[in-house]
Amino acid sequence: MGEVSKHEEHGLEDLACEETSVRELAQAADRLFYAMRRSRAATMGRSGAGLSMAQLTLLEPLAADTRGEGLPVGRLAAAAEVSVPTATRMLKQLEAAGVVTRQRSPHDERQVLIRLTEDGAGRFAVMRTELRARQCEALAHFTPLERRELAAQLQRLAAVIGDTVPPPAEGEAAQR
Repeated sequence: MGEVSKHEEHGLEDLACEETSVRELAQAADRLFYAMRRSRAATMGRSGAGLSMAQLTLLEPLAADTRGEGLPVGRLAAAAEVSVPTATRMLKQLEAAGVVTRQRSPHDERQVLIRLTEDGAGRFAVMRTELRARQCEALAHFTPLERRELAAQLQRLAAVIGDTVPPPAEGEAAQR
């Protein structure tokens, strides 16, 4: 009974191999995450646009608002995956910097609509262009096929990781 069968021994080897490959993948993902943060920080530091990555993420839907009607804070918060109070604080700072305007909706006094100013749209465009140039430079090391395959695998990984995140507690959900 003290002997391990060939089948059990093979199963233990497979388990050890799987744990090693999972650890290697997790380490590679961590390195990618930190490398991307450093790259973005370097781009932000060199840019004269004066916008952070978090601010860019929050402003992204406004850049797509071609009709210029403005978007509610809640929609911007949801797109940036931050709470409404966090988005509100960020938007007040951006308003003080002349990047956005905040106005009550003419149709619903409870709703505040956010619009990019002309200066804000220009700063956003400069920052996005600088980020895209850096990304293109880095990703030029891969063939078009490798980029498509990498994008598909990263999307798959993001979905799997997102599925493992527990839902927010009831109090947190109310703030979103």
